[in-house]
Amino acid sequence: MLSKKNKNFFRKKINSKTSFYLVFFLFFISAWLIIINFNNNINLNYYNIIHNKNICDFKNKLTDLCVNTEEEENIWPVALMIDNNPDGWPQFGLTRADLVYSTLVEGGATRFLAFFTNSSVAKIGPIRSARPYYLTWAKEINALYGHSGGSTEAIQKIVEYKVLNLEEATSYGPNYFWRDKTGNYYAPHNLFTSSSRLQKAREDFELLNKKLEYSGWFFNTNAKLGNEIADKITINYSSGVLFDVSYEFNTSTVSYLRFQNKAPQIDGLDNSQIAVKNIIIQFVPREKHLDVEDRLYINTIGEGKAHIFYSGHKLEARWKKQDVVSRTKFYTLDGEDVIFIPGNIWVEVVPGNREVIISN
Repeated sequence: MLSKKNKNFFRKKINSKTSFYLVFFLFFISAWLIIINFNNNINLNYYNIIHNKNICDFKNKLTDLCVNTEEEENIWPVALMIDNNPDGWPQFGLTRADLVYSTLVEGGATRFLAFFTNSSVAKIGPIRSARPYYLTWAKEINALYGHSGGSTEAIQKIVEYKVLNLEEATSYGPNYFWRDKTGNYYAPHNLFTSSSRLQKAREDFELLNKKLEYSGWFFNTNAKLGNEIADKITINYSSGVLFDVSYEFNTSTVSYLRFQNKAPQIDGLDNSQIAVKNIIIQFVPREKHLDVEDRLYINTIGEGKAHIFYSGHKLEARWKKQDVVSRTKFYTLDGEDVIFIPGNIWVEVVPGNREVIISN
C-alpha cells in the first residue's frame, strides 16, 4: 500500500498533468477559432474587393461610379482624340471623361485619348487626328473612335483592326462634329462635339441596344495602396516645360489636381481644374521616330513597369497587354490585380527613360 506521502505525490502529479492538457486543449481551440476567423475575413475582404456590387444596382464600367439605370451602365464608350496643342487650350470636357490616355505625338507634343459615357457634356474637344498606337487603347474595349483624319499608318490600322470609326473628315462628319467659328479657336484646333452628338452617333452605328463586353479593371471604395506617400508627381515629357505635367494631391477632394506648363490645367466647360482620382504611369519602350514629319512608333503591347497612384499614395506595379484587342492589365509585384478606387483614371504613357519625380 502507498503511504500518505506517496498518495499526495501522485495526486499532485495527476493534477499537474490534467492542468497541462487542459491548457493545451484551450490553446488549440483558441488558435483554431482565430485561424477560421482570419480566413473568413480574407474571403470576405476578397469578395468585397473583387465583387463590390452591393453599393448600387448599376455602375459605370470604366469608373465603377454609380449610375441610375441599366442603360447608363451599358452605354457604349466613345474614345476621342483630344488636342493638347497650346492653340487648343483650354480643352473642353476633360473633367467629364471617364478614362484618359496621354502620351507623345510628333514634335515633343502630347495628345489625349479620352473615353466618354457621360450624357450631359455640352462641348468636347478640340478633336484632332488619329495616331496608330492610340488605336490599341480604343480597340481593347471596342470603343467608337472619334477623330479628324490621321496619319497614313493610323488610317490603315483603323481598317486592319476593324475599329468602329467615327471619322469627321467624311460627308457624315458634320452630323457629329462642328467647327467653332467664334474666333477663339482656329483650324485645325477648332473641331468640337458634344454628348448629344455622340449619342446620335451611337444610334446611327446601331450601338444603343448592344451590351458591350470587355475585360474590366477592379475597384473598391476602401482600396489602399500601402504606406508610400506621393503628394506630387512630375513627368518631363519633352524639352522645355510646355508639355511637362505635374499632379498635386488635394486632401479635401482626395484627388490629384493636374498641371501643365507649370499652370493649372483648366476645363473650358466651367473653368475648373482637372482633378483625377486614379493615376497610372505606364512605362513603355523608347519611341521610334519614323519620318521627316517626326511621326512616332510607340509600342503598347507587351509588358513593363508601372506606378499606380490614388489617395496620396503610390504602388509599384507591372502592366501587360497581349495583343491589340486584349485589355491592358495592371498587377502588383506579387502578381495580383491592382485594385483602384471608384472614379476617373488618367494613364500617362511614358516612353523610354524620361524623368518622373515623385515627392511628398
